[in-house]
Amino acid sequence: MKILVVHEVNYLSKIIYEFQILPEILSLLGHDITVVDFNDSWQSEGVGRRFTPQTVVYRNVHRAYAKASLTVRRPGFIRLPVLSRLSGSLFSTLEVIRTLKDDRPDVVLLYGLPTIGVQTVLAARTLNVPVVFRAIDVSHELVPHPMLRIPAKLTEHFVFNSVDLNIALTPHLKSYIQAHDVPESRIRLLPSGVDTTMFSPGPRDAQVLARWGIDPDDRVVLFMGTLYRFSGLDRVIQGFSEVLAVHMNAKLLIVGSGEAEEKLRMLAAAKGFDRQVVFTGVLPYSDLPALIRSSDVCINPFELNGITQNILPTKLFQYMTCEKPVLATPLPGTLTFLAGEEQGVVYASIDTFNRRLIDLLSDAPYRARLGLKAATAAKMYDWFEIARTLISWLKQIAQ
Repeated sequence: MKILVVHEVNYLSKIIYEFQILPEILSLLGHDITVVDFNDSWQSEGVGRRFTPQTVVYRNVHRAYAKASLTVRRPGFIRLPVLSRLSGSLFSTLEVIRTLKDDRPDVVLLYGLPTIGVQTVLAARTLNVPVVFRAIDVSHELVPHPMLRIPAKLTEHFVFNSVDLNIALTPHLKSYIQAHDVPESRIRLLPSGVDTTMFSPGPRDAQVLARWGIDPDDRVVLFMGTLYRFSGLDRVIQGFSEVLAVHMNAKLLIVGSGEAEEKLRMLAAAKGFDRQVVFTGVLPYSDLPALIRSSDVCINPFELNGITQNILPTKLFQYMTCEKPVLATPLPGTLTFLAGEEQGVVYASIDTFNRRLIDLLSDAPYRARLGLKAATAAKMYDWFEIARTLISWLKQIAQ
């Protein structure tokens, strides 16, 4: 199949998650994949040309899988606050129309909503190309400006009701889409997954830890992913002295970057945790399994809010498949798939998070039992099987 994937984030530099993983697996399965993205990270790239109207085309692209190959088409935009999104919306629309006309894809897989969703649906409808929307979060909750959330919600309603099929990440997201008067026959449920070959159990790697100033006998607490303002890491860092009072050799290893990174670094420095809290920044995808294997407890302390209540973070399955116990806050969208300790996941509120972390670090046999349960539970969420299910649905829509 020829599949056009449309989103409004940076494919090339965004921390790797489903947006890169699924298209690249589809490429490995023999499908022709083109991505239209948007450079939402332009402000962190330093000074550049203020206006770049031309589309930049990147060929033979891969982020998650070295043998994958797809094309990324990046429309131009104006590099100024506010104008970046407005101009990006215009030029992304023109690029989607051009790609639909010239490449004639069999189907559009749409991720992005506020900036490009309506335009993509209208263009595809005009050119008789079916559209499938992949719902991985509640889009309007991600809009930073409160005044723009209302039009974003209207965009959601239009897209949910206009596409040929909605594919929700969690039952909560499915219910959210249904609440917009979408019939259940046009909504399907498909969770996220994990590459069970890449992410697998293995020994602790002292060399990997040494790269970050961590000794082999240190107790390593690992967080991976985007550092959102609601990541909960500020609460973990704020109370990390409680952990250190019991485990003097504990280290909090934070892998990734994002909007909260600078504040988290400043908080760690202010608390005197320059050696105890380690920031790696964004690392190659292939580095992640060794880091997980070298940890003792893997965490996801997200705050519960309109964004997080419906999500199922991919990182959880990556932790689990490497046979590591997971400590997480109880998010409704996650609880549906991972009920608790029988799946190797310990849940704790953000207020009790560090105390439960102390308990886990203090009990190696308990961690080992949890890790075995986690690895068993994660096997049913293999990304390649999920990708094959997705392709079967896309083929039905494209007929």
